[in-house]
Amino acid sequence: MRLRQGWTIIALACAAIVYGVSVSRLRDVRPDNSPELLVALPRFVQVALAGGDRYLAANLSGFRVLVASTMRMRPEDYAVQARLQTDIAWFNAAHEDNYYVAAAILPWNGQLEAGQEVLRRAGDKRVFDWQPLFYRGFGYYHFLKEPAAGAQLLVEGAARATDQQDIWALQNLAARWIERGYDGRTAAGMVSAMAASSPKGAFRNYLAARAERIRVLEDLRDAVSAYEARFGVRPRSLEELVGAGFLSGPPKDPFGAEFVLGPGGVPALKPAK
Repeated sequence: MRLRQGWTIIALACAAIVYGVSVSRLRDVRPDNSPELLVALPRFVQVALAGGDRYLAANLSGFRVLVASTMRMRPEDYAVQARLQTDIAWFNAAHEDNYYVAAAILPWNGQLEAGQEVLRRAGDKRVFDWQPLFYRGFGYYHFLKEPAAGAQLLVEGAARATDQQDIWALQNLAARWIERGYDGRTAAGMVSAMAASSPKGAFRNYLAARAERIRVLEDLRDAVSAYEARFGVRPRSLEELVGAGFLSGPPKDPFGAEFVLGPGGVPALKPAK
């Protein structure tokens, strides 16, 4: 019995020594500079290696993408990842992990077009899911500087959402992007239509107020243009517009802010106190 205990103690001591030496040596190990993702095989080869199952081929390529370390990736690695993820979307457009990863990584690393394509396919296939539309809309707004296209996708996403909080959030963001992507009259009409289609309540009133604010700003711009056309100069204050008959009185903001004319007679909003 004592002999067995002695051998156990010796084995544990040896294991501890091996562990300590291994840890000390691993501290000096540096990761190599080999590419994280080497190549994307042709699609028919990927399907053949998966036994003819395109869904399995999508999962196998998905594993490659998921285990790749972005800490080590180079621009050429991201190009391979973009190819892999568009292949996955082609094999199985409804692949959820694929569009999440595409939205989170590809646009930020020079592969916007591939990321948008993955999201387009996911949005077309996952008709119950508003998130691919949201991420694709963000791509239009943030990267392509096309807020109108982004807003349209948010409106479509809101129609798919089932949680009221999600619907309101998407519509609210869409209203803001609409203001940036369309002329004032068109934007006011679109936001007003969103309000009319919303259930009665605070959020519907909020959208209606945003539409009214856009209209008032557009009316002010028209008044400034008319004043300049008559007098050859731009007005310096709202009082000049009222005095010349271009406004019946100082305009009121539905949110309680104050309309003013900024430098060059440009209509603007002064936040409420």
